Amino acid sequence: MTDLLTGFKNKRGSFAVFTVMIFVSMIVLLTASIDSARDIAVESTVRSFGRLWGKSILAEYDIVLKERYGILAFKGNDVSISEKIDRYKNYSFEEKPYIETLTTQANLKKYLLTEPDNLKSQIEKIVASGIKPDIDNEKDTDGEMPANYEDRYISSSWIKKGLPSYGKTEDGYIEGLVNKIKAGFGIGDIIGNAAVDRYISVFFNHHLDNKSLKETYFRCETEYIISGKLDDEKARKNTASKIKRLRNMLNLYYLYTCDEKRNAVMTIASALTPGAAAMLTQAAMLEIWAYAEAENDMEILYDKKTVPLLKNDSNWALSVENVFGGEKPSTEEKDRFTDEQKNKYISPDIITGEDYDSYLKILLCGISEKTKLLRIMDLIQINMKFLYNETFLMKDYSMGLEYLITVNGREYGFDEHY
Repeated sequence: MTDLLTGFKNKRGSFAVFTVMIFVSMIVLLTASIDSARDIAVESTVRSFGRLWGKSILAEYDIVLKERYGILAFKGNDVSISEKIDRYKNYSFEEKPYIETLTTQANLKKYLLTEPDNLKSQIEKIVASGIKPDIDNEKDTDGEMPANYEDRYISSSWIKKGLPSYGKTEDGYIEGLVNKIKAGFGIGDIIGNAAVDRYISVFFNHHLDNKSLKETYFRCETEYIISGKLDDEKARKNTASKIKRLRNMLNLYYLYTCDEKRNAVMTIASALTPGAAAMLTQAAMLEIWAYAEAENDMEILYDKKTVPLLKNDSNWALSVENVFGGEKPSTEEKDRFTDEQKNKYISPDIITGEDYDSYLKILLCGISEKTKLLRIMDLIQINMKFLYNETFLMKDYSMGLEYLITVNGREYGFDEHY
């Protein structure tokens, strides 16, 4: 009987121990579930708030930069942005004692506005969406620069050194463009549909067209992008020189394909230098004739008229007598001009082709995309600094941010951008 009672007691004791073990296990599981639920809740909270903090930084974009150039960018560096996110974070988690955080680590390097690829990505979005610059409605809509607008230049070395393109030079190439034109490429084929070039044509003025833009420091902005000259006069002359060089090569190409003009020059060359030397004299005279026509072409373009890429007999302006015989324009030719034009150029029988704006677009095709982007940055910085904010520097602005937040010992990474 005693053994039976003892066995019963042992069984009852084992059951009690087993019950306790189950109860403890349930408590452990419940605690783990609570911890897991809290971790999930913390993670969800951190990710939601974390994105919100990043978007709050993005919302602080420079409004003038957006209105003038369509560009979204905020000012700040790694330290200042980290501190700003920490302020947002401390405010958001102020009444959540179960959340412990460390200092935020922000990194803007990936989205710096001075990185050409970053600016290009924004420009592509701007062009695709059809965003236009904020214009001055009081400016004359015909686009011509006012006669009293003085050329401007920048001579300060510290301003030059602060420009994004400082130390980087490129003169562009003409020969490749000429070869394309000779091969039959039209203006549309040459210019194409590049977003950067389209952006330049909308957001920056040139010598003959202010685009009704609000005030700018330079009057020859597109010419600056082509030439890299921080001087209106020098930029204009450098660009004109490039156009004349392009026209000279194309005019010479035409002269060598025109038997009538080539033979007329050979007649004069043979009279000047008989014999074998006549060939060399002819070549030199054809070069002179081509360049004289190019000079005439430039004056036509400056008068807001057009010059074809490849010429023919009907749109060639200067006769051999005009160039080598001292012959002046006929009365009939002069009758086509205004008084202001009569002493500037000789007009061809038929005026067709491309205008000054189109020739600028052609020259832009001869500049590398990176150089164009850097010079765009230069102009934006110059205008923002001189007209709105004297402390403005492109290097201080970013188009997005990466940041790392540590909460309860776990790291959370974020990447927010426009």
